[in-house]
Parts: sequence; structure tokens; C-alpha cells
Amino acid sequence: MKTKKCLVQMLGAGMIVVCLMTGCANLMVAIYDNGIKIASNTNSYNLNNYEQTAEDGHFTASVEKMEGMDTIWVFDAEEDKSLEITYIINVSSGKMKLVLINPKGDVSIIAECDTEMSEPIQSTLNIESGNNRIKIVAGANTKFDIDISIQEGEFKELG
Repeated sequence: MKTKKCLVQMLGAGMIVVCLMTGCANLMVAIYDNGIKIASNTNSYNLNNYEQTAEDGHFTASVEKMEGMDTIWVFDAEEDKSLEITYIINVSSGKMKLVLINPKGDVSIIAECDTEMSEPIQSTLNIESGNNRIKIVAGANTKFDIDISIQEGEFKELG
């Protein structure tokens, strides 16, 4: 009887350890360096306390906490072309990146940031014929402000 009670206690303790180990793993944070998941057509995120606007070639957001990824821009290009993007990103905690996903599913980093930018950046996006997307990808407990302008395509709101 004593052996059985000890065995039950050991199994219970083992189950608690397993639950703690798997429960503490934040799946949203694991997305940050996973190009396959980033390239997918899905979005997966934890998002808390945010304000945003997405209209006519301009997107702004102030986010208290985000982890994971969300699509903020889509463009179905009829042909290959270049588009100008202007952005400024200020990260107060954590890290985030802005990525472009082409129709083949290739991911290229537009910007990666874990601090504040002092001034807006302007660069060129090489857009391929077909469906192109931009995602925000955030690491653990990322707090940020972002302001982006692209004259073509459609901005989507976070969430």
C-alpha cells in the first residue's frame, strides 16, 4: 500500500512538471524565427491594448503588447514592380520585424528593430506578380509604435 501511494505521488509530480514545462512555452514567441510559419497564410498572435488606423496608403499603430505575427498589408500585383515604402518604428520593449512575403512564399526582412528609430526610413520594395503581403512579427512582450506609408496595396488592421 505504501509503495502504491508513493508511485501515485511520483506520477502526480511528474504530470505537474510536464504540464508546467509545456504550459510555459509561449508558442507566439517561437514564431519570430520560423520563416515557414511567417510565410504561411495564417496569422497567430497575442495582442493587448492597441490603437491603430489603416487607410489610403497609410498605417499607424501604438501597441502595448504583441507576440506573434499579423498581416497588415496585401497587394495583388498584375506585374513585377517597385514600390516605395516609408516607415518609422519605435520599440520600447521586446523586438519586432516587418517582413515582405512574395507570392512564392519567400520572406524578406524590411526592418528589424529592438530600439527607437531616430527618423523615418524610405526604401524600395521589389514586388512580384501575384499576392504580396507584409506582416508584423513580434517577439516576447513587444511594445511598439509604427507608422508606414505605401501608395499601392491595402492596409489591414491588426487583430
